[in-house]
Amino acid sequence: MLVNAGQTGQRWIPAKNVPEKNRILCFLAIQAMSNDNGKNPMPNDKDNDDLVFTAFKNMDLYGKDHNVLSGLLGMTTCSERSCEFQKFLQRLDTYPTAERESHLFEIGSLLTTNNCAFLDLATNQSGSHALRTLFRRSPALDHLIFLSVSMNFFSLMTNLARVETGCLALNEVFQEIRGKYRDLIFKRVAKNADWLSFDHYGTHVVQNFLTLENPGATAAIAERLCGCFFRLAKERQGSYVVEKCLKSCFAREIVLEEFRGNDQEWVRMANDKFGNFVAQCALKVMKEEGMTPLLREFIEKLRPYFCTMKIGYGKNIVRLIQEDIERCL
Repeated sequence: MLVNAGQTGQRWIPAKNVPEKNRILCFLAIQAMSNDNGKNPMPNDKDNDDLVFTAFKNMDLYGKDHNVLSGLLGMTTCSERSCEFQKFLQRLDTYPTAERESHLFEIGSLLTTNNCAFLDLATNQSGSHALRTLFRRSPALDHLIFLSVSMNFFSLMTNLARVETGCLALNEVFQEIRGKYRDLIFKRVAKNADWLSFDHYGTHVVQNFLTLENPGATAAIAERLCGCFFRLAKERQGSYVVEKCLKSCFAREIVLEEFRGNDQEWVRMANDKFGNFVAQCALKVMKEEGMTPLLREFIEKLRPYFCTMKIGYGKNIVRLIQEDIERCL
């Protein structure tokens, strides 16, 4: 439960400005939260006069606050009333500063009273747009919205990873965050590494994590990707994920074990447009790490296909083996 005006007994609490980086991340989070294209309507989208507070069952609101919240939700979550909400904010802009700030803080207090309510509001298409409209109108209001986003961050993170700007913002945060929250983020990314690695932007988040060389997180990501390495290797972005796993001492064995267990897929990967780069990486890593017996085993699996490989994507692998690796065996 967030601290709001009703709990403190004050109408408006001045708040320190939210740092610019946090403002940006907050805005991106709110934008990413609205991923349902209107398929997750709020209770007051229903065509009746009674507001059904199914999403707000934990809220303790009576009388004036209940009526105000009802009207506010009606304007923020119904697409037909978006113009009404805009006009409401325009009227507020004409108020004296202190009165305007007070009203904005009350709005923020009502919308962030309950975490579940805020999350439901933010994942509604119209509600998310309304929150973005409110953002940066008042330092105190920004503070309330930022706190709500922070408290729901781990629920939002995987959605953020699938948005280009969100992916960039998350990677920047990962470089700076320390302590228990860093570990929690590692666990969340590792848990979702399988589908993130196949996502156009999510793959960059996984790749960034692998370069951080966190033993537990790297091993967890590799374990989560078990059974996917051949398929990932044949995709442009996915191939980078596999290569980073191969170059990490915390994930390498898991990848090589999967490659070793399927001769047919190993040959197919070596002849694939993107997979051949992964195969080259695997051979180079085994050579550099002195894994000679295993290296010979992988080469012998390819040798019967050298003639056909020379006229396709596998030609670079044949050249690598004949001109570089075999000289050292």
